[in-house]
Amino acid sequence: MGAPAAGGRPDSGPSVPATAVEAGQETITWPDGAVEGVADACVRLSAPANITGVPSLSLPVGHDTAGLPIGMQLLGRPLGESRLLRVGHAYEQTRPARELAPAPMPLAGA
Repeated sequence: MGAPAAGGRPDSGPSVPATAVEAGQETITWPDGAVEGVADACVRLSAPANITGVPSLSLPVGHDTAGLPIGMQLLGRPLGESRLLRVGHAYEQTRPARELAPAPMPLAGA
């Protein structure tokens, strides 16, 4: 994920590099054998926006084969929040809300 695309269009990429992990899991082992802390993995892709101050927006875009949510992160130009929000809104209008974020499953024993 780099700087916003030419012409002021937001750049996009995943919000986090993996879907949800088991509660209490402290590390993720990647296919190449590298091991990364869960907290580090979860902020790795949002850190560039946090450090540089460019606006970013995370949107639900679907689910993996286990039904876990997958998010897309959009990065905008500095002071481009209004355009970024318009792009996010336009994307959300293309998919029904239930398809993007289905109702949560009830907790076991609840």
